[in-house]
Amino acid sequence: MSGLSPSTGYQRLMSVRRPSHEELVRFTDIDYEREFALIATTTVQGRERQVGVARYVKEFPSGDAEFAIVLSDDWQGRGLGTRLLASLIAAAQKHGVRRLVGTTLSVNVGMLALGRKLGFGLASDPSSATVTNLALDLAAWPPAAAAGVRDDW
Repeated sequence: MSGLSPSTGYQRLMSVRRPSHEELVRFTDIDYEREFALIATTTVQGRERQVGVARYVKEFPSGDAEFAIVLSDDWQGRGLGTRLLASLIAAAQKHGVRRLVGTTLSVNVGMLALGRKLGFGLASDPSSATVTNLALDLAAWPPAAAAGVRDDW
């Protein structure tokens, strides 16, 4: 989270808090039976730098998986989020996930636009006026808008 602006960190965690040590371990120690993560990197001055991550965690036995995505500020609005999330969707399909679900702040216009672009249904959370829920039935994916998005993860 150190490469994110306070605004981006707030939108990802939906609070101003920093992730705990336990959360950081959970984010980086993947249980491949129920989790999947894709990391986007670039090289800056000869060193590899992480610029984005998309992940899901399966919720048994429903076949649903909760997803999340975050990009460094300087990589937002450049198409990386679309490619990363489309690749995560393709991986989820291949691993038997039936539906991807997630939440975002209702003011996170970038995430809402990305969700719409890739075919997610958006609905206001009935328990919070500030949260929007996203859901995607993987049997109905890809939508026409995402047909040209590569999934070569």
